[in-house]
Amino acid sequence: MNKIRKNLKTGFILKMRRDSKIEGIGRLLNHQKLSLFLVLFLTLIPVLSSCNHKELYYEENAQFRLLKVAFDWSQLSGHEKPEGMRVIFFPKDGKSEPWIFDFPNGESRQIELPENDYGVISMNYDTNGIIWENPNSYLNFTADTRDTKSPDGEQASLTPSWLCGDHINWVSVNASHAAASAESSESTAASAESSENGVQVITLYPKSMVCRYTYEVNGIRKLERIADIRASLSGMSGSLLMAADKLPDSLSERLLFGGDVIGNQLRGGFYTFGSTQGIAAPNLFKLFIKSRSGKLYVLEKDVTTQIQSVPVVGHVGDVHLVINLDFEIQEESGGSSSGGSSSGGAGFDVGVDDWGDVNEDIIC
Repeated sequence: MNKIRKNLKTGFILKMRRDSKIEGIGRLLNHQKLSLFLVLFLTLIPVLSSCNHKELYYEENAQFRLLKVAFDWSQLSGHEKPEGMRVIFFPKDGKSEPWIFDFPNGESRQIELPENDYGVISMNYDTNGIIWENPNSYLNFTADTRDTKSPDGEQASLTPSWLCGDHINWVSVNASHAAASAESSESTAASAESSENGVQVITLYPKSMVCRYTYEVNGIRKLERIADIRASLSGMSGSLLMAADKLPDSLSERLLFGGDVIGNQLRGGFYTFGSTQGIAAPNLFKLFIKSRSGKLYVLEKDVTTQIQSVPVVGHVGDVHLVINLDFEIQEESGGSSSGGSSSGGAGFDVGVDDWGDVNEDIIC
């Protein structure tokens, strides 16, 4: 049976047989037009090969319909519009592969889709700090964090990039749905379908899907002896279910992030999907101070009460942590710690390999 292969980025279509040979061109074009076609095709090869989107296969007799995807940014606050949006259409038949479309600057435009029922997920595509899991499943499509190691050798996760998005549980694309209704999520105020000049329109309402955590550390003396700092926070979720806009139950991870010396404080900030849900997991803030002599000092503070006292909507809520310590960075010759809040005594050597990179999305 013939198949049609379509490149999602360019919309370039080739009719192909199972043996992958292009047929029928000679019957449609004379030699002069064929030569021109081959020149144009060879010119396009670098463009087509640079696209990372997976090619889709669908039946030759599939009926395509126009659909306009619109974005309403009224629910996005506290952050600029992203570089662009990615919208994924997951066929409800469970047989076809998802369709992926990019919308630079989050601007509305028309696309073409085969007739089918779809679940729709949208998110900004400038998300280098996120790994996407289960890309063929609407219900299980997950934003995940990258694994790393903290300076003390413990397992940790990098913080995610800023993320915004929306989803629609059901969109029917067919001839009778130029003005069909869509089932939107409870968290989405007005995701709906309408029609525009006979073309079906869906509207997505992107909103922030991550929390913004900031922190300040007081009581550290001799800050001029600090070369760099890292910090971690336990009891946090490293994943987000996109279709439900909720955190997986009973998942607790330790996030690793950076910070800076600002005035007489240590400050930093990061994005997170939120604190762990479904289990009782303490939120322990651990500070790693690398001195100019190459020593590593580790200090710890329980901030569970601070985090739990902040109201959240779903899993999203901005948190500012205040950590008060009593600690002095020792001379280069070393020495003992002086703070009762410290979990470490004299600093121990830390190598370059123990001091990994972190995501730095928030500048304090």
